[in-house]
Amino acid sequence: MRKLLLFLILFLFAIPGYSQLLDSLQFNAGSIGTTAKQGYLPLWLVSNRWGAVTDQQYDASTYAGFTNIHWIGKRRRTSTDSVASMKPAPFYVKYGLNLINNNHFQDIVFQEGYIKAGYKNLEIRYGRFKDIPGEVDKDLSTGSMGVSGNALPIPQISIALTDYVDVPFTNGWLQVKGELSHGWLGRDRYLDSYYHEKNLYLRAGKRKFKFFVGAQHYVEWGGRRDGIQLDRSFKGFTNVLFATNNADDGSGIDPNAKTASYRAGDERGLVELGFDLETKNLLLHFYHQTPFDGTWGVNIKNIDNLSGFSIATKNPNAILKKVLLEFIYTKQAENYTPASARQAYYNNGYYKTGWEYDNRIIGTPLFINRYRAQFYPYFQARGIKPFNWNSPNLPGNSNIIYNEIVGANIGILLRFGNRLSGKTMLTYTNGQFQNSGPSLGQYYTLQELYYSVSKSLNVSAGFALDAGNFTNNVGGLLSVHWQFNRFKKDKR
Repeated sequence: MRKLLLFLILFLFAIPGYSQLLDSLQFNAGSIGTTAKQGYLPLWLVSNRWGAVTDQQYDASTYAGFTNIHWIGKRRRTSTDSVASMKPAPFYVKYGLNLINNNHFQDIVFQEGYIKAGYKNLEIRYGRFKDIPGEVDKDLSTGSMGVSGNALPIPQISIALTDYVDVPFTNGWLQVKGELSHGWLGRDRYLDSYYHEKNLYLRAGKRKFKFFVGAQHYVEWGGRRDGIQLDRSFKGFTNVLFATNNADDGSGIDPNAKTASYRAGDERGLVELGFDLETKNLLLHFYHQTPFDGTWGVNIKNIDNLSGFSIATKNPNAILKKVLLEFIYTKQAENYTPASARQAYYNNGYYKTGWEYDNRIIGTPLFINRYRAQFYPYFQARGIKPFNWNSPNLPGNSNIIYNEIVGANIGILLRFGNRLSGKTMLTYTNGQFQNSGPSLGQYYTLQELYYSVSKSLNVSAGFALDAGNFTNNVGGLLSVHWQFNRFKKDKR
């Protein structure tokens, strides 16, 4: 991360001298104060906030940052004086930084620090940046099965089509978007590992109804630790890129003992399909994700899923802006496969940290890892604690301890005039601890209100209540956010 920041600083000093650029500089600063009855927060006060909030009884997460966009090339002027009314040039450079201070003023975290360069929808990106691939609802979902926004952004270099673009010779009826990334999961885990991500989506239709289908693929690979040095060569990268069958990456698994084909690294992902439908007054969106861990999960027999259906109004004055109904089911857990070939969602026998980054689950926060479980009385009574990743003797497939569940979520966006808006989430899950024993039910709720004091100043307040077999907790949130935009006048 230090090398990334040094590169960003040098870039920021270098680029202004070369620009005939429209400058759109935005500064942000604010603070999020949280408190709870217990020594930890209710789920929706801490989760899906890109790692910004600590899981403590009370804390303040204070942040400051900026973003900027440089448009490069000629732009069509639609007004003689207003820069804001000009059509942007196709080439651009973006950069941004966001610094957070929390944990009772003890920790400083670079939540974001990135550089992006692009042409229209084609973009090259480097650094930490917020990005949720796929078609899951970004406002109200409990979180994608792939990357949800629950953990800090993972440092990476990426090339992406950031939005759907027309496929040539289809007259706009077929569009495509996708991404390919290489990243660094770092040392704060069992293995110091690389991160691989790719996704590809196709969408058909250009009028009121559009159907999409896509897939996301993630791999932790190239791990090293003490005497362990797995394959980090270019050949190792291509094995991961193409999911090469029976690729030997030195992970310590005896190929002769395997009952089925295998791939390099710890791989997982999802297949997603759905549609968008626009009516005279409404926007309807449906998505259905089928997760997989390993090769057996990519099978028509796999019924595990995260599915959501949202309805949003086009009426700008409506109180009810959007409603999302979401359902999750992961209890099948590939039980149609041979017992020796089954995978546990988000876990791995060799890459023992699993689908976690900086103590937060990267995918759905409705699963529970050991770090989160240490706060819950139910798990405390059973001696569950986070692993010390420096320990030489740790069991595999044991960090994500609650991952076979059924659940539902209702999300609502509200608008009470021009200044006041709100968000409501009502979530329920039911599952078993380590997939055995009694069924354990848990409710998670959130009510958050946002008030615009002025064009540049916003405040919000939230109340959350968790109740069930794991924990009973209540907490609140107060935040203030200041934003300043500075648009340079085009002098050409």
